[in-house]
Amino acid sequence: MVAHKHKNDRLRVAVLMGGPSSEHEVSLRGGQNVVAVLSREIFHVRPVVITKEGLWRMPRARWEPAEPDPETGAGGWEARDCDGWREYEGACEGLVALREWEVDVALPILHGEFGEDGTLQAMLSAAGIPFVGSDMAGSVAAFDKVRTKQIVRDFGIATPEYEVVEVKSLQQGRRACIEAWGQRFGFPLIIKNPRGGSSVEVRVAHDEGEVLAAIEELAPGAERLMVERHIRGRELTVGVLEDRDEGGPVALPVVEIRPRAAGHFDYHEKYAADGAEELCPAPIDTETSDRARGIGLTVHRALGLRGLSRTDLILTADGQLEFLEVNTLPGMTERGLVPLAAAATGIDFATLIARLVRTARR
Repeated sequence: MVAHKHKNDRLRVAVLMGGPSSEHEVSLRGGQNVVAVLSREIFHVRPVVITKEGLWRMPRARWEPAEPDPETGAGGWEARDCDGWREYEGACEGLVALREWEVDVALPILHGEFGEDGTLQAMLSAAGIPFVGSDMAGSVAAFDKVRTKQIVRDFGIATPEYEVVEVKSLQQGRRACIEAWGQRFGFPLIIKNPRGGSSVEVRVAHDEGEVLAAIEELAPGAERLMVERHIRGRELTVGVLEDRDEGGPVALPVVEIRPRAAGHFDYHEKYAADGAEELCPAPIDTETSDRARGIGLTVHRALGLRGLSRTDLILTADGQLEFLEVNTLPGMTERGLVPLAAAATGIDFATLIARLVRTARR
């Protein structure tokens, strides 16, 4: 590794959080967690809070986050405690400020639009700032659920049957479309914005009325909608991490997700304290676990992802595994599934984050 350029030899890490997407608050929680665990002896940390309106807020260069109480976890830095920070008019000014600070690595803890769709990745690349996670091309491919399905099918991975419809074509003949979907796929139906958040912009519709309601809710923010066959089964997820020692990506233990109330792993089940039960390692046989982990690795490589990813699957009653989607910036909250799986292999949260940063800087 090239000798570090700063006198105190601490890597300068900018933790980006917030953003314009519907998962803004979750991003702030994840970013706060990451700032809290980055070692002050190894890293000089600078949080970057991106508002929903696109302003970038950063502390002064000499700012250091307070250490949380080691016993209670109380105190420390709060993501919303940024009054008096410098404010920059958008990404261009913000990136210039990070360059002037001589940032070594940017660590995006963002989700959805701007954070995962390749936009931020393209800007960081253009600014010459190394960053954690997939590049623009991988992010673009993974963010579009239609494109992702097309790619994984080419690699022989099963995925639920689907249809894509232009929102503008639903202005008339909507009921005829719904009737055709019901005949083709049966109920319930999965309705998604194919470029929307994996938790927020997904609906399970049990009848024609619920399909109509889903369209009304999702159509204003989408150009297309994906209508997908509902596959019954157990929900599994496979995290993948890049490993320098192994020379490539490594699949983590499989996690099984058991929603407590909702029919699927929705926003509440994913993030609320009383949300889904998450079992790691998943209580499945070794052969199924190996197949699931193999799919996670195949998806990661097929889409050209890097750093980390998380692939969601359904295990059907007859033992088939169906691909649902992949996340290029999995959640880093206290309910995060990749941190849970990493912990099962002995990688605690602080070690996980430090490893991601160092891998991005190679």
